Amino acid sequence: MDAPDTIVVTAQPLYEGSISPLIYGDFVEFLNDMIPGMWAEKVEDRSFEGVTQPAYVYPPGTTWEYPRWRAFTCLMPGPAGPAAAGGVSLQEMPDRALFELDRTRPFAGSQSARVTVSPGDGRPCFCGIEQGGIAVAAGEKLSFEMYARCDGARVGHLRVRIGRNYGTFYRVYDELLLSGVSQDWQRLTGELTPRVTDADSVLSIGIEGVGTFWIDKASLMPEDSLRGWRSDVVRAIRDLRPGVIRFGGSSLITYGWETGIAPRSQRAAFLNQPWGNTESHDVGLFEFLELCELAGAEPLVCTNSNSSTTASILNEIEFCNGPADSPFGRLRAELGHPEPFGVTYWQIGNEQAGAEYERRLVADARAIRSRHPDVRLLASYPSETIIAELSDAVDFVCPHFYVPYSEEGEKGIRDLIDRIRTSAKNPGLRIAVTEWNITAGAWGWGRSWLLTQYCALNAARMFQMYQRLGDMIRIANRSNMTNSCNSGIIQTNSTGLYVTPTYHAQRAFATFSGDVPLRVDVGAGEHLGLSATRRSSDGEIALFVVNADPEERKRAVDLGSAGAHAREGRLWTLAADSLEAANSWVEPERVAPVESLSVVRGGAFEHTFPPFSVTVLRLPASD
Repeated sequence: MDAPDTIVVTAQPLYEGSISPLIYGDFVEFLNDMIPGMWAEKVEDRSFEGVTQPAYVYPPGTTWEYPRWRAFTCLMPGPAGPAAAGGVSLQEMPDRALFELDRTRPFAGSQSARVTVSPGDGRPCFCGIEQGGIAVAAGEKLSFEMYARCDGARVGHLRVRIGRNYGTFYRVYDELLLSGVSQDWQRLTGELTPRVTDADSVLSIGIEGVGTFWIDKASLMPEDSLRGWRSDVVRAIRDLRPGVIRFGGSSLITYGWETGIAPRSQRAAFLNQPWGNTESHDVGLFEFLELCELAGAEPLVCTNSNSSTTASILNEIEFCNGPADSPFGRLRAELGHPEPFGVTYWQIGNEQAGAEYERRLVADARAIRSRHPDVRLLASYPSETIIAELSDAVDFVCPHFYVPYSEEGEKGIRDLIDRIRTSAKNPGLRIAVTEWNITAGAWGWGRSWLLTQYCALNAARMFQMYQRLGDMIRIANRSNMTNSCNSGIIQTNSTGLYVTPTYHAQRAFATFSGDVPLRVDVGAGEHLGLSATRRSSDGEIALFVVNADPEERKRAVDLGSAGAHAREGRLWTLAADSLEAANSWVEPERVAPVESLSVVRGGAFEHTFPPFSVTVLRLPASD
């Protein structure tokens, strides 16, 4: 039998300098259920601004425009049950609650909920408005908040329930009785602790008498949330170890950051352009920066260079980085963060090009440099004019890479690197791939491929390219973090989350990679994806291998040339039985990594790489 081909990891670095941990980055933006799926708030449309259909949905045909809130009428419990009043309580209940949207004197935004309860037939009832689909867990502490007012003395208090409404009776998991309702807006708060686990409970807000009351900014927030973010999502992001998280995207074309720094109870919802859905606006720039702190990631903030002004961008940087006694730093301190966030990376615009953008780029960059000389500035797409004439104003140019990995695609990046090295006005210009994935479109059923092992193998090949070209590519942001019509590597619903195969691949690269890129020597025609690194702190060698073929591939591996002579290392494998293998709510761990010890003799060994797999072999420098 012929000897297997040999993969030799050498001690020779591919280039001077280190691999940047920022190449294992991610991306969040206002897009459908992306941010709501990360935020802990259980109430949808809490400011009664309505729900709009996104421009793109998955699965195709999904409908968003159903009412989140509805009026209800429910009999109060009685001692005799159906026998009371000759069994009349079994009859259909007449509606006594009228729910309307009122644009007169809303607490925040453009409208609030007005609820009018009429006397009806005189039977004691609990009437008001409610929202279903509220997932609760037994013993889970929930902080309730709303703003309310009434039309006079006829409404003394409001009752808040979490439970199941059966119309003629109510199964109460917990409830609050909130007094202090007057003709002026009042903030009402309390704590609910359900006694039952229910993925489809109902939050009901109403009265037991008659009268008219108004509600705005209703909220039900788990007490275990982390600064408003879901604790399970934060844990998953932290475990992912993203070096940098970018906040930006197409919605910035019309978004004003200033609208998102008021206290959350005072923020107005807004229509997300161009994606089409209505954003509750619980999350703005401040909350994004807190998420980065929780995750231990550098923030990268993309500015609005379409419809904002240079002065607005300077104020935005001061809000993030200014001292607490500066005008906008004071606003940050009032939100609870007196210390500056220290945002280093700022991208001027998103997916913009052309002469008008280039004029704006230079104007913004010069103004920012004069006031904040320590920040790093990123342009949008890398045009020839920006590279050759304007790059002294910025530190990075930023292509997007929304195609599957290929040697041709890597050649395109290498050609960009050559243009920068030969013609850039700024000799220190570097590349940040601020958005990448296998597709930016495919809004039909093709989006399902984003969930698969195919996508994970592609991501691994992309990370290998970033490692190989890491002297020039210093930042990369995979699109997207959660949900987003399947592009999110974390998929959430109201009860929990699961992660996609790509999550596992990205976590492996971010966790196991060293900072020194090593040259890998192979035989002619080798088509496995290969890269290798050494960690400066302890000398550990990591070899990353991608086998995208349906057949296993046996190879001899020599790590001794790289200085690794230990007899035992760690083997990490992410394999699947097909390219379309995907995790789901039914099979959340269909594709999951396996880690084990591996025995190495004399620095060399043989290994069989499974079909459709990502493999990482890690060896210390010595035993």
